[in-house]
Amino acid sequence: MTDNQSRSRQTAAPRVDVYENEKEILLVADLPGVSKDALTIQAEGDTLTLEARRSDPATGTALFQESPPRDFSRSFGISPRIDRDRIEAKLEDGVLYLHLPKHPALTPRKIPVRVG
Repeated sequence: MTDNQSRSRQTAAPRVDVYENEKEILLVADLPGVSKDALTIQAEGDTLTLEARRSDPATGTALFQESPPRDFSRSFGISPRIDRDRIEAKLEDGVLYLHLPKHPALTPRKIPVRVG
């Protein structure tokens, strides 16, 4: 066994699933053990960056640890089609749901056909 105190903090890219529908792009990121206060989401230029920190919830010397304290970091390119002012994030049970709405003017719309 190794002494967890002597190891440096690890940084990992969280696992992310990406979905798209007519109105938005949805990023679903696994951030186990991360609290709202330890999460930063920033949109700058054409980049969206997630940064998070998972602390060690226990005190004392770890005898066995499969989920050590860890930093998470991941960046994504943002399309100009995304309405940055309406981006919303929800953290629930260690899963981040990041809603990236498309600009209404750029979403596909069905054109009604008139008769006569």
